[in-house]
Parts: sequence; structure tokens; C-alpha cells
Amino acid sequence: MSNESNPVLVSILLAARNEEANIERCLRSLEALKFPKENIEICIGDDDSSDETARIIFDFITDKRYFKYFRVSDQTAGLKGKANVLAQLAHHTSGKYMFFCDADIAVPPDWVDKMLAHFEENTGVVVGLTRMKKRGFLSDFLSLEWLFTLSLMRFFALLNIPVSGLGNNMAVTKKAYDAVGGYEGIGFSLVEDYALFMAIAREKFGFVQAYTKDVIAFSEPVLTFRELMIQRKRWMEGIMKSPLVIRLCLIFCALLVPGMMLIAVWDPLRSIQTVVSNYFFITGICLIAIMILKQWDLFQTVFLFWFYLIGISCLMLIVYLLPGNTLWKDRIY
Repeated sequence: MSNESNPVLVSILLAARNEEANIERCLRSLEALKFPKENIEICIGDDDSSDETARIIFDFITDKRYFKYFRVSDQTAGLKGKANVLAQLAHHTSGKYMFFCDADIAVPPDWVDKMLAHFEENTGVVVGLTRMKKRGFLSDFLSLEWLFTLSLMRFFALLNIPVSGLGNNMAVTKKAYDAVGGYEGIGFSLVEDYALFMAIAREKFGFVQAYTKDVIAFSEPVLTFRELMIQRKRWMEGIMKSPLVIRLCLIFCALLVPGMMLIAVWDPLRSIQTVVSNYFFITGICLIAIMILKQWDLFQTVFLFWFYLIGISCLMLIVYLLPGNTLWKDRIY
């Protein structure tokens, strides 16, 4: 807890590997946080980057004492990749709260204050919101996908059903992190945010899905179809470990159109009614999210989103079932 000898209240953990294209944007957003600089520390873990990431970080933080740089080349037993970096960063933090974001994320100025407002006595983890930086139709579809998924997470959180964390916009108490043994106690996972979130929920800490415009972080969208598929293969690792209802939702979306085409052979009217009802249900959730979160720029895309969601769900299921390793940050898992 913060005091005169240790005034740090919030520790922000940022893992970065070969992020020369994105890291400065992230650092500038962290510098712009409207939170007392004497009560915050920003710990950056450079995961043995081979590009200009380190130089960019050093140039930016040279006159900012609350930024701390750590080169992570060693591997904690049982951990790899991002989980290994975050585990090592955690040992250098002194805050009561640990905030997580990614190097391709820009957080809003009030991020820390607005996330802290959701912590109560037994709250162990607060999950924020993420959308994509505006870059055309694909980024809009990706933004709607995030907001649709996070809206479902919000619904389940209100029912006290834990679903998942969000490693690019999440905060936990140091008490909750230590209670689960940190990442060393959780073990390696390609979806380390999900693993930490679920471990904290299993320890009977409270969890909150924050749902306000002030906690929305903006991510850089993937730019190619190949990058999208690599990303989704990793995400499927987490989805297939999530509660049954989440897995069933994805499988339902993936198989809806093929299933209805089959049923149409015997009952075309019922199959059409099912597809139309599903379209309005999903589009309705997205419209509500746009209005509550005031993301008006997504309104022009929302009525086409259903077609994207059905397609990406099919592709994710196919990618998951295909044999092969997962590629992440130039490493094979």
C-alpha cells in the first residue's frame, strides 16, 4: 500500500517484443495518464527484441523516472513468452494494484482512475474494454467483434459468471496476484490473461467487467489475413478452455449457416426465421453497445457485422481443428 516511503499505488506492466512500429504510441499514452506521477510506476519488459524496440524505449524514458526498463532474456522455469516477461516484471513492482496493457495499445488519459473506481474490498480483477484504431472496414469489424464479445462478458459478469480476462486492458490487486502464486504458480499458457483471470476468480476474489467509454483502449488492428489467422489460432486456445456457454456460442455461430442450409431441405421457413432472428439478436447487442459506449463511428458498419461474425467464427473453428503449431511474436509454440 502506498505510504511516505513507498508512494507507488499503481504499477503498470508492459511486455514488448519487436514492437518498434507501435511502442512509442503506447508509451505516449501512458505518459499522458492523468494520475499523479509520484504514485505510479511503468515497468517495461523487453522480451529480447531484435529490432529497434529497446532504442525507442530508452530514447523516450530517458528523463522520466517513473518509467523502468528491463531486458528479459532469462526464462523462468515452466514459463515462456509473455507470461515469462510478466512474471519477472511482477518481482520489480511495488504498487498495490497491477495494471496490464500491450505495446500496441493506447490507453485513455483517465484509464487508471476509472479502472480503480471499480475496485471494492474483495475485488481481485477489473477488465477494461478494447476496440481497434480506425483503419477502414476491417478495423471496424474487429472493433465490433471486441465490443460484442466484451458485452457478453459484461452480461455474464453481472451474473457472477467468470469468462475471461483481457491482457491488453486489465488490472488486478497485488493481493490477488500473490494469492494465486503469480504466473509462476499458474504455469505457462498462450492466453496468460485468461489464465490469470480465472485463477483469481477461482480464489473467490470478485471480478468486474468495466463498461464505460472512459476505459476503452485503442489497439492497432492486424493488417493481413495471415496475421488474423495466426492471432485467432492462439485465441482459440483460450476459448476452448473457457466456460461451456462461450464455446457453445462460438460453435453455434460457426455452424449456424451450414446447419440452417441443411434444415432448409425439410423446413425452409424455420431455417430462414432462425437466421433472421440471429441477425437481429447480434446486431441489436452491437447497437446497444455502440449507444452505451458512444462509439458512433461504428454505426455505419454494424448492419454488416453479422456476416463478418459468422465468417470469422467458421474460420476460427477450422484453424483450431487444423494440425500445426501456434506462431506468436516470431516464436513457435
